[in-house]
Amino acid sequence: MKLSPSRWFLRSLRFATVLLLGATAAWSQGTPTRDGIAISRPPVPVPECKAPVGYDRDAVLPGYLLPTSAGPATCIPFTSARFKPPAGYTGDFYVDEFTDAKLRAKWEECKRDKSCYDRVYAQVISRHPPNREQSIKDPHKRFLLGKIEEKGDATDLASIRRPSYFGRAPYLEPIAADDAQTYIVEFTAPAEAYELLHLHVDTDVKLRGWYIQGAGVDDGKGHKVRTLVTISGGGGDRVTAIDDPRDSSYKVDPGTGTTVLNDYPNATTGAKGMLAWRGVVHGLHQAGFDVLDFDRRGIGISSGTGETNTLQQGHDLLDIVASLRSGRGMRTLTPDGKVLRGQQAAAAVHGSAAEGGMPVFFLGTSRGTMTGSWAMTINFDKDCSYDLPEITCSPARHDPNIKGAILIAEFSSGTGYLPAETSPTDDGRGPGRDRGLFIGGIEIEHNIVFFPSSATLAGIHTWPSIFIARGLWCYADGLEGSIDSYSRVNGPKDLVVVRAPHAFETWPQTEQQRTVERMIAYARAVLVGGKTVPGRRTWSNMKELVATSSDVWEPSTHPTTYPRKESK
Repeated sequence: MKLSPSRWFLRSLRFATVLLLGATAAWSQGTPTRDGIAISRPPVPVPECKAPVGYDRDAVLPGYLLPTSAGPATCIPFTSARFKPPAGYTGDFYVDEFTDAKLRAKWEECKRDKSCYDRVYAQVISRHPPNREQSIKDPHKRFLLGKIEEKGDATDLASIRRPSYFGRAPYLEPIAADDAQTYIVEFTAPAEAYELLHLHVDTDVKLRGWYIQGAGVDDGKGHKVRTLVTISGGGGDRVTAIDDPRDSSYKVDPGTGTTVLNDYPNATTGAKGMLAWRGVVHGLHQAGFDVLDFDRRGIGISSGTGETNTLQQGHDLLDIVASLRSGRGMRTLTPDGKVLRGQQAAAAVHGSAAEGGMPVFFLGTSRGTMTGSWAMTINFDKDCSYDLPEITCSPARHDPNIKGAILIAEFSSGTGYLPAETSPTDDGRGPGRDRGLFIGGIEIEHNIVFFPSSATLAGIHTWPSIFIARGLWCYADGLEGSIDSYSRVNGPKDLVVVRAPHAFETWPQTEQQRTVERMIAYARAVLVGGKTVPGRRTWSNMKELVATSSDVWEPSTHPTTYPRKESK
């Protein structure tokens, strides 16, 4: 897209001046500390331009002018943080000002203003359990989603779709080749706070999925180390759902040029994006990793009513890792059709005595990054009851098998880094401009923790390692938030950015592959005791980070170029 030189230059100059004030306030505060550790953030140069993006923002965003194949002064856009510390602020602004206690207090204030209450509570109630898929009765749609007949611990595990199913046309998914190493697994979890306090039921929840045994990962000493990667999916992900490659995530309105999200399930696809994520599972398995891909509580092949309490789902992750050692509450269907329970199930999946466990990485995408971030927080920082009326905290679990988190399209930096550029759709469903009020409201009214406050960011310095990958115009948080999360971790780490939106499955295929390669390099570095991740693209400020993105764009966004003289 070529711009009219005079008009767009003046508008961009004005735009950059406004942003300069915000950027200076946001990143020039005195160095804060957390648990006595100084927090050092890389510099954030002033944005130099603005450019329109397509899916899923359809908005004009700030950017940096950088050379690309489209031109020597191409505006590469990104989402930016809405909130800035006031001038002279001392302390850790993005943690201290966005705690659960403060967000709850703001919700109580909102409740006293009818217009505020009506606006925000409509968003809270829209995320009220159960998920809409539980009301789907149409047999074909249930088939596409992979739904099964739920009978608790008597559920027929053989009724769960296996990887081999996806080897047929038109799917032809590589994961079909992993069927012989795939165990159908089931874990037992307790009822969540909403079910206990509002529905007055304490029925156990069954979490189900695929456990694919790996051959082991090179430990740098000539040996193979069995290593597990757990997969926590995004809001629409379902492990066994059909994803027809002829369908697409969105279409472009020919009249307006804006993108319109396609609704699923339709006639041929249950959940869009699973083709890409089963590709990630296959790639990790081919690299030697064990992979556990399961549906969170309340959706897909798992049971339960609530599906939005990501704090509880963090507990679920840690409990699953413990169950894989002890066999407690566990069932499995082996590749040769045997149903095993308890310690026998754990030993079968592990391939030998399971008590010692194996190294574990928590991989999450979108909502799954909230789950992974909570699990890391509970394991390394502290365990707080943010989903109960009274918030109390107990010591961290310190499971030694947990080695790191792999966060794709992540929310780890919390609501303080809410993007300035929200969409009308976001503003009506929780993640938009009212996110902080939404968090306080859903905690108090429904005892659900959905989006994280600042609690995960507050303890992220205790994590041993981290891998982050995100689209530059991701709606989860401003780019500054990902930089802050990354900068606070002192162990091996990598941060990959892509010229794309939030959803991983919409990223260019080459960037999806690069992300998988980078996450594998990260995990291997951690396993061999490395201090850094080999092959990572280096940067020292936010503009340099943006410049590390590959010169390929998600197709609904076209490069915006400026005449060379305007880049000055």
